[in-house]
Amino acid sequence: MKNIVLILLVFFSFNILAQNKEPFKIYKDSTISSYDAILTACKDADFVFFGEDHDNPIAHWLEYELLTDLYQVKKEELIVGAEMFEADNQLILNEYLEDKIDDKKFQEEARLWPNYKTDYKPLIKFCKDSSVQFVATNIPRRYASMVAKKGFEILDSLSSEA
Repeated sequence: MKNIVLILLVFFSFNILAQNKEPFKIYKDSTISSYDAILTACKDADFVFFGEDHDNPIAHWLEYELLTDLYQVKKEELIVGAEMFEADNQLILNEYLEDKIDDKKFQEEARLWPNYKTDYKPLIKFCKDSSVQFVATNIPRRYASMVAKKGFEILDSLSSEA
């Protein structure tokens, strides 16, 4: 009997010690806010910029949630852009979104970040399935490298096609 009581006490103590762990907290002006407040503000906005740490899966999950919720309001007006894709990848991105190439070919030819499958692919898949336009917004690496080595002035030497 003592063993049963001891086991029950141990079992119930886990429930007492358990905490409701929130995956994130949202702040506005140093005050805790809510996802609903963000969504309400975003619904009326022309542009929404989502700053995130590239290796934070919770941030990417929140991006996905916001994307799917905004789609319910904006539908075809919604356009998504991501710096994960460089501007010179736009053609292959469009070909994938328009089902001209398959996922395997897209992943082989596009320059994807290591966390693409876990953090960015859900966004791309949603856009593809919902016919949401997706824009590759980052500068191509070759130009970023030029600027890093020679400064912004190097951009003046590029052709207008660049």
